Amino acid sequence: MERGRRNPPNDDGAADSVGGSLAGLADVNLALTWAAMVRHSGYPSQRVGPVQMFVTGLPASFFNGAVATGPSGDPDACIATVVQFMAQHDVAWMLRVRDGVDDALLDAGRKAGLRDAPRSPAMGWTPIPPPPLPRPDLEISIVDDQAGIEAHRDLTARAFGMPLEIPTRLVTEAMIADPAFAVVVGSVDGEPVSTALVSVTGTTAGVYNVATPVEHQRRGYGRALTRAAVDEGMQRGCDHAILQSSPAGQPVYEAMGFTHLGYYVQLEGPPG
Repeated sequence: MERGRRNPPNDDGAADSVGGSLAGLADVNLALTWAAMVRHSGYPSQRVGPVQMFVTGLPASFFNGAVATGPSGDPDACIATVVQFMAQHDVAWMLRVRDGVDDALLDAGRKAGLRDAPRSPAMGWTPIPPPPLPRPDLEISIVDDQAGIEAHRDLTARAFGMPLEIPTRLVTEAMIADPAFAVVVGSVDGEPVSTALVSVTGTTAGVYNVATPVEHQRRGYGRALTRAAVDEGMQRGCDHAILQSSPAGQPVYEAMGFTHLGYYVQLEGPPG
């Protein structure tokens, strides 16, 4: 399978980032990544102003929802459209709005009956320093076949304790054939031990699905695969990187050079 090396914009049409800031670019990357992922999986996405909506059909709010990339203008009308879109697909879902992007939209969501969920930190990396020397024990490859896809799915499912159906639905052969995406897998003595995914939008490398099963953790593999995903994004024209971290992962990413960009406020639906 041919892998693109140019800068391949993910052009689902999200609004420009807020002020062109690194945090705003993180919002756009998050929105476009979800939209492209569901498109490759055959599920619907739609925009209402600067809010990108998407549905995977999976029965968990994390995997369906909406991401704001700028102020909505009419928060009540925007929330009504999102609620209606999600109701058509009968799924639990989550609205994500980074702190300070559109507080009025969050207020409208709460007024409509959406419920606050734990926040998620956004992180960014610029400038990106030269890569470290490769680890002799860890072989890192760019996925270009079905076996590689299945290794990524298996590692992701085991690391996050989720059914294999979830990464199988979200990470498809059509997606990794898209030059805006790449999956990296790290192996030790032929055994896959860690993985990550990069999504390119403009010059932004968005890192997702950093996954190391528990039996392979605390050996630096996740950090190495994060860096490998960023490096692959740079090969495709990126000059900065972003990710959304778990609270436990935040110190690891900070040690790599990522900085805190704020929190995504997350409201769960459907309205209670």
